[in-house]
Amino acid sequence: MKQHKTNGIDSEMSIQKKDRFTFLKGFVSIMLIQATILFNNSICGQNKNDTIISVYSATENTYSQILDYSRPSKYHQLLADLVGSWTFKGKHYEWTDSVNKKVSLEFSGSVVRESFANGRYFVVNVTSDGTLEMPVQDGKMVETKFHGLDIEGYDNVKKKFVKTAIGNHLYSGLNTYEGVYDSTKRAIAFNSEFEPLPGVKTKDSFLFIFIDKNHYNWEYFQEENGKFRLGTEINFTRVTGN
Repeated sequence: MKQHKTNGIDSEMSIQKKDRFTFLKGFVSIMLIQATILFNNSICGQNKNDTIISVYSATENTYSQILDYSRPSKYHQLLADLVGSWTFKGKHYEWTDSVNKKVSLEFSGSVVRESFANGRYFVVNVTSDGTLEMPVQDGKMVETKFHGLDIEGYDNVKKKFVKTAIGNHLYSGLNTYEGVYDSTKRAIAFNSEFEPLPGVKTKDSFLFIFIDKNHYNWEYFQEENGKFRLGTEINFTRVTGN
């Protein structure tokens, strides 16, 4: 009887083990199916979001849309209207306290604005009349005219104006700006963040103000202690006949 009872217990335990195995097998199968679905959905979602791997593998319809988004728009025309030669006069300001400022430097120069890439971008060459001390190699400083090169355009996808600026005075990086046009003020409000020193970042706010076909202004604001302060004003006048 004792042996029979043991066999009954063993049989019952065997059945329980078998049931547990069947349950675990089914559970694992369900988990594998769910994981496969999630993985496939992830891949499908990724493919949906990353439809275009390259313009060379894009469908004809997608490529056609890319071409449409590449066309110069009415916003490009705002910059196109400024193509030509200009003179400018400007002022740098020094803030004596949190409220008051004074002119620290007055300057002038010339600008040549040219269309590039069939009106998609505009190249702006800036040259000062006077000279400034410029840093050069071997720790030396030289007296020379300021020369700056800007590239301006409009990103149809981001729906923002874009601008890059380089020059021979301050910074060795490529300063980049993105801006939004306010039609009521006829101005582009650009913003930028750059790193003039390792670990030291600063923010610029830059207003590009359209006056009329022969005049436009630039106003530069730089963040200091959480506030943007006017640092530079420049007034541009078209050269007669351009």
